[in-house]
Amino acid sequence: MSLKSHIVVASSKLGLEELLDKIPEKLCVQLFSEEKIACKEQLEFGYLNALKLHERGESRSKSLSMELLLCAAMTSQIGDAIKILGAKSNRGFVVFAENKRAYGSISKYLYRVSDFTLEKKEKERRVRRLGIASGKVEDLIQEIALHAMDR
Repeated sequence: MSLKSHIVVASSKLGLEELLDKIPEKLCVQLFSEEKIACKEQLEFGYLNALKLHERGESRSKSLSMELLLCAAMTSQIGDAIKILGAKSNRGFVVFAENKRAYGSISKYLYRVSDFTLEKKEKERRVRRLGIASGKVEDLIQEIALHAMDR
């Protein structure tokens, strides 16, 4: 996929609320619980679906960042999305930033930054944990797309 997004695992000395407050509203940056994300594709396709819903005026949220969380979690309830995928701690969370500018808005508050990568078996395990019996990333992407179409 040729998105210019940045997806990393990081920690912050700031609390999550304080960190989120540092991000300008017009930029799409979202924090996720590292152990709940199955793969980069989950976030990339969640973002693409959130963008489409936003452009068509069909999003549930005014914020593209929140819409990304809803799409990636495959739910239409913000509270559920936060429970399912939202970052719970300021240590070891996944950062999704739509582009370099968005990443720059938060990068100075991060430390222990590393690429978000998982071995194939771990990806499959995490995809199954999201309710996709096959464990295939392709099936997860299809479910994300179907969820967005159902709205």
